[in-house]
Amino acid sequence: MEIHLRRLVIEGTKPREISSVELAQSLCAIHGVDECELLVTDVDSRTMTLKFTIRGPNINYAELRKAMDDNSVAVKGVDEITATKVRKPAKT
Repeated sequence: MEIHLRRLVIEGTKPREISSVELAQSLCAIHGVDECELLVTDVDSRTMTLKFTIRGPNINYAELRKAMDDNSVAVKGVDEITATKVRKPAKT
């Protein structure tokens, strides 16, 4: 049996000079990610606080965090997680 991450809601901040569009594209390119939604929740002179909703059949969390680090995203926390069991069919 495997456990797959299917949905993550993450709160984080990024520098304003980092493009939100390019950030969403780089996160969506990660193995197991089908959709990346970014919602701006706060803006100040240097940073933007975002709520990331990431969906897919089997999100690679390590790759996701690396891509966020590479794009200067400081993760404040993981607010929601959806995980599912994937049962392998019995051999006959």
